[in-house]
Amino acid sequence: MGVLHRDSNGNMPTFASRFILGRMAGFEKDMTICLTGVPSKTRSGFTHAYFPALMSCCSTLEYLAGLYAGRADTSISRRDIAGYAVRYMPQPDYDGETVRILVDAFRNAVAHRGIATGVWLDGHAAHVGRRITWKIDEGDSKPSLALRAEAGVIKRDSPWRCAYTHRMHIHLSRLCEDIRDSSTAYLRELKTSKPLLSNFERCMRQLYP
Repeated sequence: MGVLHRDSNGNMPTFASRFILGRMAGFEKDMTICLTGVPSKTRSGFTHAYFPALMSCCSTLEYLAGLYAGRADTSISRRDIAGYAVRYMPQPDYDGETVRILVDAFRNAVAHRGIATGVWLDGHAAHVGRRITWKIDEGDSKPSLALRAEAGVIKRDSPWRCAYTHRMHIHLSRLCEDIRDSSTAYLRELKTSKPLLSNFERCMRQLYP
């Protein structure tokens, strides 16, 4: 049986620290499992659980943004995630535009279908006509998310020729590391900030009513 209140004796900063560290330990465990290679059945070499890993990254980032904003429910928006990312994650690697594409093109698709759309049509008024596909790997290259102009046509996986204009390159180990490091920066501020502690406690009352 675990120790009551994570052995915090009613001290919310202590509880918050142990709660977030515990969540991040679970996140890193899941990522280690997802990114451990297994022999591919369709090609030589190893493959990995790329999209479960990406979903774990997106959901953990959303969770941290919710704790930061004080809402542990489905109302957490892309704006909330961007606000957290701009404050605690490397810039300009996780600016508002990058977060917009991560959430709209990848988080939403993987949450509902388990895999990203073959080609995502960017609906932003400033990017009409942009057609984004992806390449995802287990690596730790910087930045973790890099959108590049890269025109081509999908032929093998599509029932017809499907053109794209850009490709998002996603490096999962780096994304995991950046999220983990952001939690350290957030926790450092949380310990001494009354507003952030109040937001954290509000989330705990939603999770444990």
